[in-house]
Amino acid sequence: MVKQNIKKYELVAQYITDKIDKGDWKEGDVIPTVRELAKLYNVSPQTANKATSHLVSIGVLSSRQGSGSVVTKQSKMINNETIPMLIDSARASYIHGINTAMGYHAKEIYLSYLHAMEQTNESSKLIIYDKKATSIPDKSVFNNAKGLIIQGTPPECYMDYIRENNIPAVLINKNVQPSQKGRIGSVLMGYHGLEQLCTYIASLGHTKIIYGYSNEFEITEVYKNRLKAIEDYFKNIFQGSNFELYKFHFSKDSKEDGTKLRELHEAGFNAMICFNDISALRAYDLLHQLQIRIPEEMSVTGFDDLFMAEMAAPPLTTVRIDRTQLINDSLSLLNKLRSGDEPSYPIETTKTELILRRSCWKSIS
Repeated sequence: MVKQNIKKYELVAQYITDKIDKGDWKEGDVIPTVRELAKLYNVSPQTANKATSHLVSIGVLSSRQGSGSVVTKQSKMINNETIPMLIDSARASYIHGINTAMGYHAKEIYLSYLHAMEQTNESSKLIIYDKKATSIPDKSVFNNAKGLIIQGTPPECYMDYIRENNIPAVLINKNVQPSQKGRIGSVLMGYHGLEQLCTYIASLGHTKIIYGYSNEFEITEVYKNRLKAIEDYFKNIFQGSNFELYKFHFSKDSKEDGTKLRELHEAGFNAMICFNDISALRAYDLLHQLQIRIPEEMSVTGFDDLFMAEMAAPPLTTVRIDRTQLINDSLSLLNKLRSGDEPSYPIETTKTELILRRSCWKSIS
């Protein structure tokens, strides 16, 4: 996992250079003090100091006794081409030090992107968008972009601008819509691991299955596609035999949802395939409150294989997607798009695999 490779002070240094590149802090400006930076980015003063010291060492800042450091020059991104990542404000919450489920869920892709840029000596840049925007507030963020990696679903004003300016772009786990001109590709998460998961759940004798989804997340194209894939796999596995799949959207502290989950369990539903690991761990909380044992009385699975899945009690069975490979595949496809001028809509797939842990058991019904 790349989180061991990206230090917190390096992220803070990245935020500072982003501000410099955008022109918020210009050459000769005094940036906020270490304590102010620590508060701004929700880190310790020691981490903020290490970030500014790093930028002093590479000549972006110069130290100034008793106050904030001074911008001595713009970072390498300002004069070079960049490969920015577009990310929506909800996913970017992690970057701003705000603890949200969506932000935590998205952070490993963001960190993988930063790591890949560092490894390939490419210039990274983050463009945060509002999904409800009807216009782009600052088109200069696209200056010098030789290609884009897109996470989430940007509003049409962004996609129109990308197409109109013929900027090569790769969508992460979103289907390409080849309805307009442009060089836009997709790298999708493969479903092989999900198929393995459905086969495994069926092999344990489960025929009444809950599809769990935490209301912290929005209903997206990914949700719909994953649900359809699960339905199709089970129909193929059971071949006309009786099975039930119940869509259960829940909130972690909802008494009504707890009551509904108990009713489902009493009706024989004893396996829960969750949309992602965070939804699965929220389901853990709900099941613990109901004193329904995992896995003896309810098998639970996730998708993503976030770090905390292995640390859960019991450790979570899940589908692993290698974020590093996902980003590398996206950059490889982006290079192909950059080499051509004609409209192109290629789709590639990154492998997934089933990770068996101790959160599943044979059906007791």
